[in-house]
Amino acid sequence: MKVECENCAKSFELPDDRLPAGKKISFPCPACKSKITLDLRVPSEPVEEQPEQPAPAPPAAEKEDKVVFTPIAEKKSGELDGTDLRRKILTSVKDLPPMPKIILKAREIMANPKSGFKEIAEVIETDQAIAAKVLQVANSAYYGLSGMVSSIHQATVVLGHKTLEQLIAMVSATSLLGSHLKGYRMGSGSLWQHSLAVALCSRLIAKDRAPAMENDAFSVGLIHDAGKLALDKYLLERKDQVDQALKAGTTFLEVERQVLGFDHTELASDLCTKWKLPENHVSAMRYHHEPGESDRNQLAYIVHTANHIALQCDIGSNTDASLYELAPDALDFLALDEEDLAKYKEATIEAVGQITQSMA
Repeated sequence: MKVECENCAKSFELPDDRLPAGKKISFPCPACKSKITLDLRVPSEPVEEQPEQPAPAPPAAEKEDKVVFTPIAEKKSGELDGTDLRRKILTSVKDLPPMPKIILKAREIMANPKSGFKEIAEVIETDQAIAAKVLQVANSAYYGLSGMVSSIHQATVVLGHKTLEQLIAMVSATSLLGSHLKGYRMGSGSLWQHSLAVALCSRLIAKDRAPAMENDAFSVGLIHDAGKLALDKYLLERKDQVDQALKAGTTFLEVERQVLGFDHTELASDLCTKWKLPENHVSAMRYHHEPGESDRNQLAYIVHTANHIALQCDIGSNTDASLYELAPDALDFLALDEEDLAKYKEATIEAVGQITQSMA
């Protein structure tokens, strides 16, 4: 049944199988929270006033029942619905953006036992801007090599493959993630700083809880919000709808779902699948806000926890940072406690400060 809110004129699809036949029900509008009332009594029945009953809660055992209302996009003439918009974005992004492409190329070379430091240095040196930043960061206080690294070849030898791969990803992401995201109300560099904080914190957690996953945790942490880059202009085009949802205290994650019909985690996982990135990366990208839905993907829990800590650090985050909560089972899953969170928070703030200072 299609239901329209009289207050905000937002339309929703309410599954017929969840409607209690012959009753009068009421529920809050998912968009503006105002009261919606439905009289489901058939005309042949005597109209006898009954106390309004709340809409029945969906069964907890069925995963898909968590979403009760499906927003119907309020389309302007020629405007695409959620499915078509998602398909349009996926088909329009033809290739890997610069940052993941360089990571994959570096991994390919470093995975070849016949390759040496010279080949790795040559890949980095193909982009002088990236090469210069690699040297800057390599000489930062974070790596403890201030003034000691004078060439890319030397950086590859001194830092080692694992650290070098992370450094390449880090400096390659500055231009990609440094944009001013007007749709998300994020200033230039804000997404980059937040992503850096999540990457560094993910690496710290993985180092303690899953050392073999350290590089993966860093890489996924760095690009976990990359889907926002593709969605920003579409949120900006729907500014009035976004403003209305935000005034009701809604997170941007829910705003995306209400206004566009899908969110940045879904789009990012679609793109990662298209680019044939590892399956655990795709799952971690998709469920970094809801790790409990990831089929116990450890990487998803690591990035989720790191994202929570980064938001608590207030590094590059936007206005809805305080609305996101840590998943109830995250600490138990990773065998962490509040003291660990405090330790990672302090280390993340210090690390981001040292690296951003070196790149200024």
